[in-house]
Amino acid sequence: MPKDSKKRKKLVSTKKDRNQWVIIAPDTSLECAVDGCPDPAFVKLRHPKTDKGAMFFFSSDGSSVHEVMQFKRPCGSWFINDSVQEDGSLEVVTPVDPVFLLLPYLQKSSQERNKFMTLDQIVYDEDYPQCIRLLQCTGISAVDNISEVKGSGDMRAYRYDETKTLDWLRAKVEHTAACLEGTDIHVGSGAQSMTFVRSTKDQGATDEDYKRYAAGLVSDYLSPKLSKQMFELLGIKELSAKLTIKTTTPVENGDEPPLKKARLSSGKSEPEEDYSMSFKTDDVKQEKKPGKMTAGQRALSKVNTKGMKSISSFFAKKQK
Repeated sequence: MPKDSKKRKKLVSTKKDRNQWVIIAPDTSLECAVDGCPDPAFVKLRHPKTDKGAMFFFSSDGSSVHEVMQFKRPCGSWFINDSVQEDGSLEVVTPVDPVFLLLPYLQKSSQERNKFMTLDQIVYDEDYPQCIRLLQCTGISAVDNISEVKGSGDMRAYRYDETKTLDWLRAKVEHTAACLEGTDIHVGSGAQSMTFVRSTKDQGATDEDYKRYAAGLVSDYLSPKLSKQMFELLGIKELSAKLTIKTTTPVENGDEPPLKKARLSSGKSEPEEDYSMSFKTDDVKQEKKPGKMTAGQRALSKVNTKGMKSISSFFAKKQK
């Protein structure tokens, strides 16, 4: 290998290049409202649904928290300036309501102590200490919708309230369903990619379809138990993941192709047509038509054979 190619390969595989990623994020999460504010931060927090660590993104001013989702392709890479990023995954940053991330801590505090406590006492996690950043996010005051509150001003104590939480979740679902109704997202049974759907007018989605789809989105940030309670309150059934995946090829308007109508019975147990005649093979023997007789054959056929013995009779065993 030439020396130039070895040098080029070394430059491409530097450690700095391997620590680069391609991210899609809102501009507001990267802008700095005040001079000297810290850079955006990637931190690991406890996910409210799985109760396991997941990557989240805090904006520069710390006023908003975003969920980081990764789309990874089996084969792919990125060209970044004069370098090649071997990891071809794409990171997408989307905002999330911080109250969903606080909800598990309120539930845990209520189960263990069932006392009114301040948020800095409730939101404490030795495994994920960066969770304290949630208290600086805008919209954290909505925690009043999922808990009982005592005190005022800076001295406010909270305790988890299940009834208020379910009412808050129902309002979330209804608001999300109303927003979905004004979009072109397919929410019918077996949601499809919008590449194959012209508009929501063609899909015939009902209010229950929008509500079920919205509830599915909200349940992505709830524990299985709370998610089940929410669906029971809404009076809708939760579809399993297998049923939401459409395996058939969608048509242009996003509807299912019509089923073929069954032919009415004619009262006969046998088919009206013999379809086997269209499947002839070389193994099937067909009857041959009799050929023309010669003059000798015609003469023999006119001979009177009455009383004559056949040739085989001469070879038969004599009876005693």
